[in-house]
Amino acid sequence: MDKFRQFQYRLQMQLMQMLYGRNGVDALAKTCNTVAIILMAINIFLNSTIIYFLWVGLFGYSIFRIFSKNIPKRYAENQKFLEMTVLPRKRMNLVKMQWRDRSTSKYYMCSKCHQQIRVPKGKGKIEIRCPKCSNRFIKRT
Repeated sequence: MDKFRQFQYRLQMQLMQMLYGRNGVDALAKTCNTVAIILMAINIFLNSTIIYFLWVGLFGYSIFRIFSKNIPKRYAENQKFLEMTVLPRKRMNLVKMQWRDRSTSKYYMCSKCHQQIRVPKGKGKIEIRCPKCSNRFIKRT
């Protein structure tokens, strides 16, 4: 087991040395990898050349981004991607929070300012006050 740990450490150091001065993995590269893996799985069943070239192209673009030395340009591309995906990422985070807190909390949206409000579950009919606009409404938890 000791030789395996030495090998693992050497491999990790070589990878760190190889990635020094490179862009590395960012949100756009992770997304490209994820979509490429999904397309690869779909292509196993459909065996389409279009899907094949799509997933190979996405994976190649992801590798290009990871090993690119032009960090400012890759940073600008990543920032543009993050700006374009703000709403879907917010929605996914909200769904994750609602799933995580499903046994203890209930989420409501304020009718005036559309602020998400979390209230404890199992309290019956309660009056909820929005912390953002102070709107009051009655809901059952």
